[in-house]
Amino acid sequence: MSHLRGHKDIPSVELTGMDIKHREVLQWLHEVYGEEQIPVYEKNERSINILHQLMKASKRSEDNAKVLAADYTKKAAEYNAEAMQKKNWLDALKFSPDDLSEESQKSVTALANTAQVLDVQSPTSTNIVLALNQLEMDHMKVVNELEQEKGRKACLLEMSQQLSRKLEEIKRISQQAEATWTLQQEELSRDAKRQQFSREKSNNYAADITHYEAKLRQVGLSKEITHSHLCAKWADLQALEKQVKELEQQLQNYTLPPDMALAEVKVQEARQELASIMDGLAITCKTSMS
Repeated sequence: MSHLRGHKDIPSVELTGMDIKHREVLQWLHEVYGEEQIPVYEKNERSINILHQLMKASKRSEDNAKVLAADYTKKAAEYNAEAMQKKNWLDALKFSPDDLSEESQKSVTALANTAQVLDVQSPTSTNIVLALNQLEMDHMKVVNELEQEKGRKACLLEMSQQLSRKLEEIKRISQQAEATWTLQQEELSRDAKRQQFSREKSNNYAADITHYEAKLRQVGLSKEITHSHLCAKWADLQALEKQVKELEQQLQNYTLPPDMALAEVKVQEARQELASIMDGLAITCKTSMS
C-alpha cells in the first residue's frame, strides 16, 4: 500500500463504479486501521482495484474464520457436556482412571490414540475395524494414485526427452540453415563483386574499342584489312582451293577427256584466279603489318 492516499471526503455527485469501489475500500481501511492513520496510497484505477480485491479476500477469510470459530465453540461445548456426563457416570460407580493398573492405563491410552488417529468417536471394536478397513481402502487408493502418478511422470519424462531431442535437432537444423544462409550471402556478395568487375571491364573495353576505332578512322582505316574482311577472304580462298582440288581430281579421273583444250583452259583460269587471290592477300597482309 505504498504511495497510497486516503481521503474521507466523497464528492456529492453521481457515483461511478470506481467511486463505489473507492468508498468500500475506504470504509474497509477505516475498519482495519481504526484510529490509526490510513497509509498513503495512489488514487487510480489500478490501485483501487487491487485494494478492492484485497478487501473481498479479507472479508471472505474473516467469514470463514467466524464459521470455523463458531464450529469449534459448538464442538467444545458438546465435548464438555459429554465429558461431564461420563464424569457423572464414573462418580456414580465410584471409579477413577487412577484405579486401573499400569498395563490397563497403557491399553486405554493406546486405544484412545488409535481412536484419535482413526478419527473414531466411539472406540468400539466394530468402529475400529471399520475405520481400519476404511484406512486400508484409502491406503490402496493412495497407492493406486501413486502408481498412476508414476506412470504419468514416466510418460511426461519420455515426452520431455523426446521434446529435448526434437529441440536439439531443431537447433542443429537452425544452425545449419544459418550457416548455409551465411555462405549464400557471401557467395551472392562475391557474385555481385564479380558482376560489378565484369561490368566495369566491359565498359572499359567498349570505351577502348570506341577510342581505337576513332583513331583508326583518323588514319584512314580500310575495310579490306580488317580482321573480319581478311577472314572472309581466307574462307573464299579455302573454298577456291577446294574447288581447284576437286577439278584436278576430276581431271585425273578422266582417262579420255572429252575436250582436253577446254579442260586445260579452265584449269589455267582457276590457277590464275588463285594466284590473283594469293597476291591480293599478300598485299593486304603487308599493308596491315606496316
